[in-house]
Amino acid sequence: MSFFSFVSEGIWDISPDSPLAFVVYLFLITVFCIILIFYFAKKFKNKPKSTDNIPKKEITLNDLLKIANNPKSSTADLLSALMLFNDKFVVAQDKNKSIEFFEKVLNHTNRHKKLFDYFHGSILPKNITFKDELDKLEKKALNK
Repeated sequence: MSFFSFVSEGIWDISPDSPLAFVVYLFLITVFCIILIFYFAKKFKNKPKSTDNIPKKEITLNDLLKIANNPKSSTADLLSALMLFNDKFVVAQDKNKSIEFFEKVLNHTNRHKKLFDYFHGSILPKNITFKDELDKLEKKALNK
């Protein structure tokens, strides 16, 4: 019991006696806590990682072929691969790989009408010189 009475009397001894001293005492404790919060917030702040050091990988036609060959590729993956092909490549760059890529995409197990629509609406007009071969691929895939 004597320990608790010593602690309670110690607390009463450091507490202010007048109301004005109590307000100043509260203000100083509040300022100290705010400074402490800002200090720890600055010390443990998460710094964003720099993306300058990460080399950007250039997409190749082989990467798109991997997506088309993967049986677990979803329709969204296949459509993204077609969009990437349309943005970055033309059939004239590598005719054999391009034809193989389109054949794999259009005959994929997860194919969908969206793929054929995008193929017919965007890729065929951009590669008009190979229209006959691309039409054969599309008809063959549709008849399958």
